[in-house]
Amino acid sequence: MTIETKNKHLPFDLQFFAEDPPSDPPADPPADPPETIELTQIELDKKIESEADRKLNSALQKKQQEWDNQLQEKINEALKENERLSKLSEKERKDEEITQREKKIAEREAEIARKELKADAIADLADKELPSSFADFLLGDDAEKTLENINNFKTAFDSAVNEAVKEKLRQDTPPAGGGRINTNQSKSVADIAQKHRLVK
Repeated sequence: MTIETKNKHLPFDLQFFAEDPPSDPPADPPADPPETIELTQIELDKKIESEADRKLNSALQKKQQEWDNQLQEKINEALKENERLSKLSEKERKDEEITQREKKIAEREAEIARKELKADAIADLADKELPSSFADFLLGDDAEKTLENINNFKTAFDSAVNEAVKEKLRQDTPPAGGGRINTNQSKSVADIAQKHRLVK
């Protein structure tokens, strides 16, 4: 095979090697830098106040729409109820009114009983030196169930406090052979015990 034959199979673009490589296509022109606006403190405060007013008005309009919808629903329910009552006979209407009154009275009594039960629960928690903030979580259907919940909570709470104290004592163990707890450590344990009012 001759050189000419080889060249037929592998053509070279000698011009490619003779010229400088083509330059990269021109880059996009740089974007204009973002426009900066300089404001005085008064102008800035006015813009912030204006934006806050806009958001507040938007929120108020949304809330007003919700209130209007709720009011309209209540009006519609009242109209339906009046229409239903108007179709009843005099005796049926009086019976219905009595039933509605009894229902409202029962709801009020239940609410009052719940408040009294909560007040008793707060007093029981205070007697047992427990935080009164747990009263809502420990309320039961009646006083006995609530007291049972409080007693169970007291047991679990005391157990958790004792475990925390034991863990603190394990972490603050003096070096081997020391035989004495330094004053800072004993105060720390005493503070924990005082804080949780442990009965020894």
